[in-house]
Amino acid sequence: MTDTPAPPFALTIITQADEAFALSDALGFDAPMMALSVSIYDQPNGQMSVQALYETSGEADAALSALTVPGGAQASVAQLPDEDWVSLSQSGLAPVTAGPFFIYGEHDADKVPSDCPFPIQIEAGLAFGTGHHGTTKGCLLAFDALMGSGFDPEKVLDLGAGAGVLAIAAAMKLKRNILASDIDQDSVDVTLENAALNNVDDHINAVRADGFGHEALKDQTFDLIFANILAGPLLKMAADIAQATAKDGRVILSGILTEQADEVAAGFKAAGLTCKTQPPLEGWVTLIGKHG
Repeated sequence: MTDTPAPPFALTIITQADEAFALSDALGFDAPMMALSVSIYDQPNGQMSVQALYETSGEADAALSALTVPGGAQASVAQLPDEDWVSLSQSGLAPVTAGPFFIYGEHDADKVPSDCPFPIQIEAGLAFGTGHHGTTKGCLLAFDALMGSGFDPEKVLDLGAGAGVLAIAAAMKLKRNILASDIDQDSVDVTLENAALNNVDDHINAVRADGFGHEALKDQTFDLIFANILAGPLLKMAADIAQATAKDGRVILSGILTEQADEVAAGFKAAGLTCKTQPPLEGWVTLIGKHG
């Protein structure tokens, strides 16, 4: 008989949005990942929580000790309940409607509208990006708007796919093969699992890649690139994203706080892409970029 793994220990920090992303970078988004996973969740009153999961309390305590926690932030380390902790962590997330897309977890399967064209079931596992976030919703709305204008991309890349929401949405809508990439193997695995869950696994190719160095991305151009990451990494990859965007292609960029929009747009302008800022959602903005 196989022993059931002990539930992990969660290091949780509740703080302001700009501070939350600096902490998430330090815990793994922009550094070697020592945690099992790092996730960010919206909280009331404009705050966010950063949660990193570790196998032992010692690892969680050491990670907390190595951080510079902002004054006023709430930090704690606690073992998750001895039950299906992945499902438990997602059970409080409400479904999200974004144009024709409806994103939900298994616990909300009974809430899927009967007339919804594209219901997407997402079980996040260890991957960041459940779709229950203003950044993902903004990308889906931007994608729907582009499609409504007659844009019809042949080659699509979901860069930094997380749990695969955007790749799955594109596969459903376009009925074409979609390339998804992520720096984290857990995200690649979860993307493929969610693709199968939504019956689009034949249309999703997911690879572990750091930027555009992977053979599946290198020297390729795409008609549409989703990049729902963070402002810092987006700016670092602006030149590579611009080079990988086809002449008449589009990019959909998110993970950008409202106050970061001008800086990101300027960075992509310098790389050769002109970006149009979409209406903010929950303090976040999405940019749609093109050449010229």
